[in-house]
Formats: sequence, C-alpha cells, structure tokens
Amino acid sequence: MKVLLIEDEPGVAQNLCSLLQEIDADMEVLAVIETVKEAVEWLEQNDSPDLGFFDIRIADGDSFEIFSKVDIRFPVIFTTAFDEYALKAFKVNSIDYLLKPINKGDLKAAVQKYRSIYQKDKQLNQDLLALVAQFQASRQKKYKKNLLVYFKDKILPIKVEDIAYFYLENEAVYCRTHKNETYAIDQSLDKIELQLNPDMFFRANRQFIISKKAVRAARQHTHRKLILELFPFPDSEVLVSKTKVTPFKKWLEL
Repeated sequence: MKVLLIEDEPGVAQNLCSLLQEIDADMEVLAVIETVKEAVEWLEQNDSPDLGFFDIRIADGDSFEIFSKVDIRFPVIFTTAFDEYALKAFKVNSIDYLLKPINKGDLKAAVQKYRSIYQKDKQLNQDLLALVAQFQASRQKKYKKNLLVYFKDKILPIKVEDIAYFYLENEAVYCRTHKNETYAIDQSLDKIELQLNPDMFFRANRQFIISKKAVRAARQHTHRKLILELFPFPDSEVLVSKTKVTPFKKWLEL
C-alpha cells in the first residue's frame, strides 16, 4: 500500500511512519508534505497514493483547501490535535479521523476500516468531498456577537469581544470581562463553545474557555502541560493539557 502523509510536525510524521511499518511492513510512505502548496504540487505531478493521512491544520492553512485545488481520488484519514469543532464535522460512518497523539490501536483500526469500506464503496470519495464542502461552509457561519448574562435581578447583553474567559465553578458557569467584571451565564461551557469563533476563543480544559486577548504568557508545567497567565487574573490555575499544547500554540499564531 502506497501512503501519502500531510503533516507539518516532524516528530508526529516520524511516529506515524513507524507505526504504519509496524502495522504493515509492505506500506510505502511516498512523501511527507508540510504545506497546502507543496501538497497540491505533489499531487499534480505524481500518481495518486492508495491512502492519505492529512493533518487538518498545517503550516500554511488547513488541508481542506487541497480538495478545492486538486482532484483527490483516494481515501483519506484525517489526523488532528483538535478535539472540538473539527472532529464534530467528521463523526460519520464514511469518514475516519485520528486524534493526536496517535496510538497504534486506533491507527490499525482506521486502516482496516478504510480497506473494507473503500473496496466495497466507490461512493466514498464523493461523500468525502461533500463533507469537506459542508465543513468549510460551517466554518463560515456567523458566531455570536452578544451573550445574555445575569447580574442580580437583571439580564444583560454582553459583547463577546469584551469577555476574557468563561469558566466553570461549583457546577455553575461564569464569564469574566476584560474589565474584570464577573457574570453568571445560564448555559453549559459545551454549548457556549459552539457559539464562539474558534479563532478568538480556545477550550483550554474542561473548566475554561479563554479569549486570545486575555493571554499574557504561557509557562511550562509538569507532565508537558502549560500553565497560562491570563488577565484579568483567574481565581484558579488554568492549565493546557499536553495533548492540547500544539493546537494551543497554533491558535495563538492565527
């Protein structure tokens, strides 16, 4: 089986190549590509691989752009460190994804799934193209500009751009503004997250959704986590788990 990797993290690419060899020694990695531009050029100049592994976020954009620039006629397994909005678009039977860090068991199951599906169903690629178009359209949706908050006996509209972070405390959800004002919100963090522009807000952990404007710095913590310095200062530490460190850094660069 001939495989194409689109991955901009050398360590992840090397690990994936090693795991593929362990699963099937006959697998041949044709190329490891880091950008949309290089991917389009390679695909225009070479025969199609049997299978592709596409990281969603890469150096010069996202791999969905490749589908609009070149005709892809091979199955793709998506890999990503993002476990929020990106994965929700790919939870269908005909598409698979791997969440980083990739482990051998998940990789083996994904390869087996693609072998069985693609051999039986030639409609797979059309489903993939349709889903990519759907996902791109969803990314262009309008996000909330205002949210309703509670203060004493009042319900107030607050501009989303004025919010530094949302947090969970004692099973209740609050937001804190850049002016250090705190309000209660009658929604779960999961529901709030779906209404926010992911370029502006990041789900740091189960307790916090943070605004990019609130981030002052990040420091190394134990077990390869990051501890964030936010302003206004939160009442508790805000940690980014090791699995989210890479997407967090990419988010800061956007």
